[in-house]
Amino acid sequence: MKAVFGVIVGLLVGLLLGVILGPLVIPQLFGSASESRDSQVITAIKREEQVVLLSLGVQGLHDKDSNSEVWGVAIPWSERTSILEYSFTAKLGIEGGDVTIEQTGEDAFLVTIPDFIFIGHQNETFRTASESHGVLSWVTPDFDTADLITEILNDDTKQAYVTSNVDDLRDQAEVFYRGIISGIDPEITVTFAFAD
Repeated sequence: MKAVFGVIVGLLVGLLLGVILGPLVIPQLFGSASESRDSQVITAIKREEQVVLLSLGVQGLHDKDSNSEVWGVAIPWSERTSILEYSFTAKLGIEGGDVTIEQTGEDAFLVTIPDFIFIGHQNETFRTASESHGVLSWVTPDFDTADLITEILNDDTKQAYVTSNVDDLRDQAEVFYRGIISGIDPEITVTFAFAD
């Protein structure tokens, strides 16, 4: 009886060690090889007439939590948490081709400015600031950094950058176009109308 009990305990301990240490040992036993290829064909070139009026330096932290479930019930200790630190320069402005300038008097012009837009971003830095894992987190898929970046730079967030800076964008648009027109004739009176 003691021998059977010892075998059962040994099997249980071996199974427990396999569950805990398996993800650490198995990848080292088996290697993998991968190869990737990329081919591109550029079918069209479109000239852009976007005017950058503001550049914003953006920094922040984005956290993501996940865990695995079985039949809708969370698996205990399977949680994964990741905190992504990011920074980038956001560029806000207008479509320059949509700006209209019309003469309203002998020495007077009306400049109509279209909706302000999020033009793009540059100088991006994304890095994992912190990660924590539960004992069984190996059953939960890793986070895809590209998906996290998409969450940070989604359409709602881009529009929020524009909306929160409308006053500065208006001021900068006036300075920009008034400077161009005054360079031609400083006596011209310039008024502005904004689409938004």
